[in-house]
Amino acid sequence: MTRTVSRLAGVGALALVLAVAGFTSGADVLAATAGAGPTKIAPHQVFVGEVNGTMETATVKVVCPVAATGGRAVSGQTISVTSLLVIPRNYGDTGAHGRAIAASIGPATSAAESIVLTKYNHPQPFPTNIDLPCSGTGIVVFAPVAGGHGSRPTTVTVTYENVGVSPRA
Repeated sequence: MTRTVSRLAGVGALALVLAVAGFTSGADVLAATAGAGPTKIAPHQVFVGEVNGTMETATVKVVCPVAATGGRAVSGQTISVTSLLVIPRNYGDTGAHGRAIAASIGPATSAAESIVLTKYNHPQPFPTNIDLPCSGTGIVVFAPVAGGHGSRPTTVTVTYENVGVSPRA
């Protein structure tokens, strides 16, 4: 009986903390479990990617020329990875040797831009030098660099949103 009361009290306390903090979705709870500051990426760690601070469906703002189908990302956007205390459905794993994670942005070709991330919770600028669609959806793939056995990539779905017209023709 004492164990049951103790467990219920612990669960109730966690629910109260989450309710007071205003967390309403699984992604919010996952974000709350991430480390606070930059930490080095190491082997055998579980991680998720983030685009503009979002782990699941992020919006990437793009500026496109008139009548164009492609443009460039607006500056000030970010890309990062975070290590979690709670394992989500869509997680990556650094594997036996991974100490960095490459985020591939753009079309699923060899021309995709990659940003190598070596720390968790250390956002890097989203690249503004690659062509992106003016609308629609895509994915950013976060894959361990030389991860070895047990490594696993993760993805973040992005929605491209045209926020204006670029002067370039």
